Amino acid sequence: MKLEPVLQGELRAAQPLPWPVYNYEGLVLLEKGQVIESDQRLAELSLLGLFRQASSGTATASLEPSPSASKAHAESKPQQETRELDELKLVVGDQLQIQSQSGTAQLRYYVKLIGYLKPKGIIVSTPTEDGKILLMREGQTFIARLFSGRSAYAFATSIIKVTNVPYPHLHLSYPSQVRGLLVRHGARAKVSLIAAALNEKGQTHGATLSNLSTGGCSLTAKQSLAPKGDHLTIKFRALVGDTEHYLNLDGAVRSTQEEQPEDGSARRFVHGIQFIDVSPAQQLVLTAFVYQKLFEEAN
Repeated sequence: MKLEPVLQGELRAAQPLPWPVYNYEGLVLLEKGQVIESDQRLAELSLLGLFRQASSGTATASLEPSPSASKAHAESKPQQETRELDELKLVVGDQLQIQSQSGTAQLRYYVKLIGYLKPKGIIVSTPTEDGKILLMREGQTFIARLFSGRSAYAFATSIIKVTNVPYPHLHLSYPSQVRGLLVRHGARAKVSLIAAALNEKGQTHGATLSNLSTGGCSLTAKQSLAPKGDHLTIKFRALVGDTEHYLNLDGAVRSTQEEQPEDGSARRFVHGIQFIDVSPAQQLVLTAFVYQKLFEEAN
């Protein structure tokens, strides 16, 4: 079977698929008639590279964007890259997110990397929920995501073997390649989120979080939250896909600017925050959330 790439605009969210969609290895990602629930979900899937069965005589040249449009679009989006899994230099204990590809629930789990052997397979811990081992089945397919450096990577995989001896773990298929997004250094997503900021004096203040990147953000409040150089603990809610995450990040105040709005409303203080000592688990969620927002802006 000959495959050809799915072009931009051929698929739309909330509409039944006109044909099966495959990944670059020829594995079915989505069945004909299945519905992609949102534009954000479509963008996530596009990261893997989407293909369909080639049809003879199909004219596709008119669907290609012009060189100038392609350049402008590329510059507005995170840079895409394709790499080998072993090039990412993963270490035992790294966290991966796996998302089921069967059914409509699209469940997401977090697992830990136990090891891998190119090109045989990947070994990860079995997902748990409320301290209980979840039931997994051989042949079950997932999209796996992980964070490395300033990039988030994704690849399709499936369960080769479910093992409970000497401890519960899964053997996953080894990808021929992984696709990733490299965010420009300091690229910021336009957000407006309610946040709580705890300063070194133990005082908690409400604030609005904006200009979010993987390395920091802006915090706007009615009062100065902390002087330059002090640390804050910032709490806010991030919705990644259809899953809620509550982030609790430490940050250092790098700048404080007092502003007087032109509409005559009360003055406000804008703080430039640099995140520090972010755990791998929270870094993965933060990166996924930032990339999601950048996707939405670019699309």
